[in-house]
Order: sequence, then C-alpha cells, then structure tokens
Amino acid sequence: MAGFEACEPTLDGARIATHCLYPSFESVHVYVVKDGDAFIVHDGKGAYHAAWAHGRDERAIAKALGSEAAHYHLVVEKNRLELRNVAAGWLRPAILAVANASASAANFVMARAAFAADDDLVAKIGAILSRKISPSRIAKDYIIRGSSGGDRHFDYAVRGHDGYDLLVNGITSHHASYAAKYVAFSDVETDVSNKIAVRDAPLKTDVESLMLKVATIVPLTALAGSKVRAYAEV
Repeated sequence: MAGFEACEPTLDGARIATHCLYPSFESVHVYVVKDGDAFIVHDGKGAYHAAWAHGRDERAIAKALGSEAAHYHLVVEKNRLELRNVAAGWLRPAILAVANASASAANFVMARAAFAADDDLVAKIGAILSRKISPSRIAKDYIIRGSSGGDRHFDYAVRGHDGYDLLVNGITSHHASYAAKYVAFSDVETDVSNKIAVRDAPLKTDVESLMLKVATIVPLTALAGSKVRAYAEV
C-alpha cells in the first residue's frame, strides 16, 4: 500500500486516500476492513454523499451506484460500494476498483443534474425569446459550419437582416456545459455582441473570464433587454 498517499485508522477501517476525484475535486477515500483471512474494501458511502450533495436525486444515485457496482464487480450495501473476500495480494487492484467506481458514480449523477439544469435554462431562454420575437424567426438547436469546418451547435439562433446571425447559448459552470459552448462560440466568426451566453446563476470566475473572450454574457433576467430587443424590432 506504499504507493497510496495516506493511510489512517478509522472506525470504518483503514482509510486510504486515492488519486480518484469526486465532482468537488476532493480525493476519493477507500476503506479496508479485515474480515477473517480476507478483507472488505469499501468507499464509506463516499459516492452516495458526493452524489447527494450535487444531484439530490435518490433514483439517479441508486442507478449510478448499481451500474458502477456491476461494471467493477462490486456490491452495494447500505449505499456504499464494496468488494468482499479480497485476498491480501489483491488489495491494491481492489482499492483502485472501488475508488474508480465511487468517483464514476458521483460524477455521473452530477453530470445528469447539470444536463437537467441546462435543459431547464434552455427552456427559459426559449420562453423569453418567443415573447419578444416571432417564433418564425427563432431556430432551436441551430447548427452552423464553423471556421474549422466542424458543425457548431447553438441552443437558439435569431434571424435578422442577414440571416440567422444572433447566436444564443445557455451556460452553467459545469464543464459539460461551458466547454462545448465555448468551442461553438469561438469557432464562429461573427461579432462578440452577436454571440450571447445566457447564465441563470453566477459563473465561476475562470469560466466567466473564458466565455468573455468569445461571447457576451447576459443574465437570464436581462435577456429581454439585451441585443434581443434590437432583433424584436427587425
């Protein structure tokens, strides 16, 4: 076990820090418990607690735990991922399996929650746009060929005098949201003022700095009064 960063005794077993990370970027800790001539290796409900903090969806958490347990040949016992009857010579791979399963389950739930938040934000943007602009001039899930030659996707595009030239994307601080949106905005050669990144909550400082290079960030509550207003008069 010398290859792991730390090992300390706890009531749940010998706690070992691993290089796997939860969505909060905290290390996954795995616990080793002596069980007769073998060991039990478990995550101390780490995946459950991390997923609950970010997703708060019991069904999604149970599904993620079950899926990762099946993938890594583990069991789910009272919301903790564990591997039983582990021989001493197999402790290292067992710890890695539990750590990876725990991290994957928590990250799956967070990604699911992030996509749900994105969908909700996109729906709110659509409602505001349709109140200001004729639906016949609004394209949803708009695709445009980028400068690199790849297809770039936008939540909405609004038709002005020169075609669909106002591009709108909802954005959150989750990597799955802003990464793709950043690439889309940066690959389309049009004025930054015609590329609107709509946020429903404050963005992380680094995400905001990144997006400001390629788009105009507009709070959802200010969308109707942004450049959208000019397009309503076209």
